[in-house]
Amino acid sequence: MTLAARPGRRGLLAAAGAVSLAAGGTWGAPRLRAALRPAPEALSEGVVVGAHGALQVLAPGESVDYLPGTRLPADPAPWGMDPQQRDELAQRAALRQQGARLPHGRWGSLAREALDDLLALTGPTLVDDGEAGGVLDFPVGAVAAAPVGGWRYVWPRDASFCAAALSSVGLYQEALGVLGRLASWQDETGALEARYTLSGRPPDQRPRQTDGVGWLMWAVGRMLADGVSVADLETALGHCLARTTSRLLWLTDTASHLPAASPDYWEVPESVLTLGTAAPVLLGLEAALGLARAGADLGADPERLEERVATVRQAVERGFAPGWGRHVRQDDVDAAVVFVLPPFTTELAGARGVRQDAVARMSRPAGGVAPGSSWRRDGVSWTPQTALLAWSGVVLGMEEGPRLLGWLESHRTRVGALPEKVLADGSPAGPAPLAWTSALVVLAAGA
Repeated sequence: MTLAARPGRRGLLAAAGAVSLAAGGTWGAPRLRAALRPAPEALSEGVVVGAHGALQVLAPGESVDYLPGTRLPADPAPWGMDPQQRDELAQRAALRQQGARLPHGRWGSLAREALDDLLALTGPTLVDDGEAGGVLDFPVGAVAAAPVGGWRYVWPRDASFCAAALSSVGLYQEALGVLGRLASWQDETGALEARYTLSGRPPDQRPRQTDGVGWLMWAVGRMLADGVSVADLETALGHCLARTTSRLLWLTDTASHLPAASPDYWEVPESVLTLGTAAPVLLGLEAALGLARAGADLGADPERLEERVATVRQAVERGFAPGWGRHVRQDDVDAAVVFVLPPFTTELAGARGVRQDAVARMSRPAGGVAPGSSWRRDGVSWTPQTALLAWSGVVLGMEEGPRLLGWLESHRTRVGALPEKVLADGSPAGPAPLAWTSALVVLAAGA
């Protein structure tokens, strides 16, 4: 195998640090940011596990042949290893994946490669491109959103989906490790920051994102549904379950029984409540009710939770139906419409009808979707939202489900990594792999 010339790592980092609404360090002034935003470009081709198990970034255009079922190189020499060292790391990787139940058939290979990347980004020792010989040593269970620049943080939302994906294939200890890490960073009120450094601190003044608390409890509920016992969940997560339940009850203890406006996965300031915040809070409450009925000690009895779930479901319908738009009483549909339908919850009134043409309203030239119908018209497809709609479509029996999953498969990088974005010409952009998209593909492929 001949490797392409390796570009300067500092140059790769500089490019990575300059791009992306989601990862950028500046908060607020969205119009100014839009005016100054450079055109998206590819920031990484993927990752490879090198010497001492450190995760290295493949620069755009770079390629490597992997040892099957890993992100280890088939030829270890260019990566500072001999065959024995690589084989020892391969044994560790095999132990980590032992017992994984992946789908067979059409989507088996796609799910396997997405899982390989997801595990590579979970608790990695990541080569720090900004320092010669430096590494970023993520603790066990900390999921790096992506391996470059401003994505080398842990978002509670992304991590919760990663835990759900790991649980869905039977890697329960890996999933509990991810949720346990979030639990260890939660404050005493149950709140979570928008994102965390590897040391569990917020990297900037970005305001909290309320949806993270809901997604955390939703992921716990997914694990319960996957067969993990309440006892194991309580042992791994401790007081997190009661703290999170208390937080969700507090967030909905309002006149409208809806949470206050908060930034969500769009990562922009919001003065009006979005479905991307309201729905995860409802999902978290529903998960808490399921846990309470199964005997978990949440500090709230099942009857109280049942009443609150019913009240909040009605409030969400009252606020967002019939248009089911991004914002209260609007019809600017975004990907969050899938959160009020299976596989997330039983259908809320009228949501299925809006879901029917959501992809058409959000579509972009390359065949994926934007985060929403009111997103800027830049021609860019976003893979997390495309993957959300793929999973939703598969579960709902819609033709577009497998089609979107196939689109994601065909728009990976040359090493099989799922990028954050796809440009109008079909080329990948942003970082690759993206943990959130990888998790969603595992979930969709398994559905």
